Amino acid sequence: MILKTLLKAIKTFRLISLLMTYILGAGLVQHVRQMRDWGVLLQGAIFILLVVLSVDFLYLMQTLAVRSSDYEKLEKKDLRLIKWVCALLSATFLTVATTLMVNWMMNDVLSQSLLVLFILFLVAGGLYYLTRLLPKLRVYQILVEAVLFVGLPPAIAFFLQSTDAHPFLTLISVSLTPAYVAMRLLRQLSQFGTDQKQGRRTIVTQVGWEKAMTYHNAFILLTYLFLALTTLFGFPWFLLWPAFLSLPIGLLEIWLMERTRRGAKPFWRVMFFATACVLFVPLYLLAFNFWVR
Repeated sequence: MILKTLLKAIKTFRLISLLMTYILGAGLVQHVRQMRDWGVLLQGAIFILLVVLSVDFLYLMQTLAVRSSDYEKLEKKDLRLIKWVCALLSATFLTVATTLMVNWMMNDVLSQSLLVLFILFLVAGGLYYLTRLLPKLRVYQILVEAVLFVGLPPAIAFFLQSTDAHPFLTLISVSLTPAYVAMRLLRQLSQFGTDQKQGRRTIVTQVGWEKAMTYHNAFILLTYLFLALTTLFGFPWFLLWPAFLSLPIGLLEIWLMERTRRGAKPFWRVMFFATACVLFVPLYLLAFNFWVR
């Protein structure tokens, strides 16, 4: 039970998004600049992963302290133990992350632009914690997550290996952000009833489930629209076209959502899988093309 509670702190979808977008940024720098230091690249992945995990365990520790009634099956001594483990893990992860940062400073790895990115990442991590903890800020959680898990990781991976920016970096990050938002909206839609009963403020409870469904479908379409528009800014079609292999799945998801809107029973597992494909299939295929071409 203790281990199960600790594992609840780890948000698998968000961590996969974090690491895959980081790999995408690394693939882009390999494609346009060539990799400079594989060790630094690995250290960067460890750094961002540890920062996010430390925030997750801090949040679990705070949740146990404030909402202990949610964990009635646990004895008091077990609750205290979990809190101490969460505090220890967070402190350890942040210490290792700080050590990596100091090591980069000593070895002149940190450029001015990279330092700014790391500061933004830490600020986004702090906001990610606050938007989960404070009810008034919870409506902004998805937007903060989009920056933390999709926007910043590829930029960090890229600038760890290059001092010059590249337009493809912005184009791809912006294009994939709507897919991440669509996935998180779907999660909140599936929890709408529970969130409403508990008075939990989310984007979906604030705008209503019907509008949230429209936004979800719009974000799926925006993903492919933005990907198509990248060709107008010089993104090569031979690198881009595999990303559209998931378009039929995205259209299926839109149909399933419209079906649910009309009162049919929602197929949540199928919808989660379809929406995940909208994000991860283009992400994987673009990263693969960057790495092999």
